[in-house]
Amino acid sequence: MTGNRAGAPHPTLVSLGRELRLARESHGWTQQDLGREIHFSDSQISAVETGRRPPSPALVHRADATLGTGGLLSRLLETAQATASREALPEWFRPWAEIEQTATALRSYQPLVLDGLLQTPAYARAMFQAGDPTASEDALQRAVDARIHRQQILSRPNPPRLITILEESILHRPIGDAPALMRTQLDHLATTSRAGTAEIHILRTEVGAHRGLAGAFALATIPGHPDAAFIDPQLRGLVIETATDVDAIRHIWEGLLGEALPKRQSLKLIQEATHSWTT
Repeated sequence: MTGNRAGAPHPTLVSLGRELRLARESHGWTQQDLGREIHFSDSQISAVETGRRPPSPALVHRADATLGTGGLLSRLLETAQATASREALPEWFRPWAEIEQTATALRSYQPLVLDGLLQTPAYARAMFQAGDPTASEDALQRAVDARIHRQQILSRPNPPRLITILEESILHRPIGDAPALMRTQLDHLATTSRAGTAEIHILRTEVGAHRGLAGAFALATIPGHPDAAFIDPQLRGLVIETATDVDAIRHIWEGLLGEALPKRQSLKLIQEATHSWTT
């Protein structure tokens, strides 16, 4: 998590550090005193208070409880994490990420790789690294963190219903440090399906040519608003809100769903593919 300028602390982290310092001083404690109480070093406390280092959730939660701040520090940390995740997303993708936050249902079709909402950190990292082999470790980590942060919508109260159609070839395409990475990723996919977090349908390769091969897309149902769509071509994605275009994309999705395997058969295929990734 970084600021808007290189070396500049994130404004919300500065606020968090200030509130931590004020709460500590109101108890008449030094940084060493607080560190002993919450089992962190005084240097870690100092780095957080000056905004130089993002605090760990454990530090913040312990400080909230020990200093009696009513969860203020945890709320500031959540705000900082959400802001940093948004800033790490490509600018063209941010409007869709906001739509995801308010959607009650998400439907997607993926012909080449897994939906970002279903990726493990290792799979996401391998994808970002393949897309930009010269990316720094810091840039890769920010991108991965932002993608994983998006997935929190699936674990919140009243999450959106996610239905995704995946081409069968995705289950067999080696990504990153295969086979271990792929085995873990497909196991996560199967767990997600069994838990009902997402409804996953596999489109068998034998289906052959179909209208979805033009590229990945997603649809979102938004309370009080018309549905929106997102198309994902090679260079940058695009949010689609024109009713006739959204209807056309919905028609394609419904046709693909009719061709895909039911969720129970799809889960069986995912499990078989998981076992095929052996070292």
